[in-house]
Amino acid sequence: MNPELWRVAVGQGGVVSRAQAISAGYTPEQIRERLNDGRWERVRRGQYAERADLGALAPWEQELFRHRRLVHAAMNAMRPGSAVVSHHSALVLHGIPVWHADLAEVQLTRTSARGEVKAGVRHHQGLLTPADLTQVDGLAVTSVPRAVVETASTTSFEAAVVSLDAALRRPEATDGEFRRLLTVTDCWPGGPTIRSALAFADPLAESVGESRLRVLMHNEGLPPPVLQAVFEDDAGFIGRVDFYFPDYNTVVEFDGLLKYADGSRHVLIQEKIREDRLGALGLQVIRLTWADLARPARTARRIRKVFDRSRRTRLAG
Repeated sequence: MNPELWRVAVGQGGVVSRAQAISAGYTPEQIRERLNDGRWERVRRGQYAERADLGALAPWEQELFRHRRLVHAAMNAMRPGSAVVSHHSALVLHGIPVWHADLAEVQLTRTSARGEVKAGVRHHQGLLTPADLTQVDGLAVTSVPRAVVETASTTSFEAAVVSLDAALRRPEATDGEFRRLLTVTDCWPGGPTIRSALAFADPLAESVGESRLRVLMHNEGLPPPVLQAVFEDDAGFIGRVDFYFPDYNTVVEFDGLLKYADGSRHVLIQEKIREDRLGALGLQVIRLTWADLARPARTARRIRKVFDRSRRTRLAG
């Protein structure tokens, strides 16, 4: 892009409209040429961006990148002031994790039009107050608390907890704000999911995997664990563990596997030393991965078997 168009693009998430490109000096033929040779890509009809090399990003990060561009393209095509980014699209812009969200679909809220799905954009109808609104990347966006209850109202309990656990670590996600929103959303169709997810959410769950594992254990009737418990021995600090069941002397760790991605022998050795030190305190340690989340009943049985082993060990002692 030439400097004039690039300045426009920088303020719009890298996206420009056909009209903006022409205003910056490009002819329709030049636009087609750039699309055909791959220098530019069509984000949606009449909205373009320079092609980005996403090869170094993880697959989910590529999806989030594309969704942010879709959001900017959708808003760039709207009449100024006529829409606000909302629901899971707002969460993505806020940097809050989402789970099982359709990232091919942009979510907007409009106060002056009926709800509909059009050209990959879901238009919600809703009444927004100044307390519900903020700005991210130059776009009008629903606030973190509003966006997370919007999303919870249209998704599963598990997906709602994933976003809420992360949202509760943000300073703007105050108890007072959620109390206000519980009143606002009391009669929403998804109100029960909002209330149950808020009651269950815990900011100490530090990743999507940990949040999903919390839900799995809850759904399978396991006792509630202590999150981020700290352990020490005579040598000092051992570490914080993801889940601790004090009645069963059991630690459950969720391994997202990213820390092992580079194959570092040092990391593996340190993890083994850490686990041995926990074992020396009389703790049973079980490690779970993403694959275990897809088999909830089997995973719950594995945890219960560790509980039983811990009980037998205590009786034998």
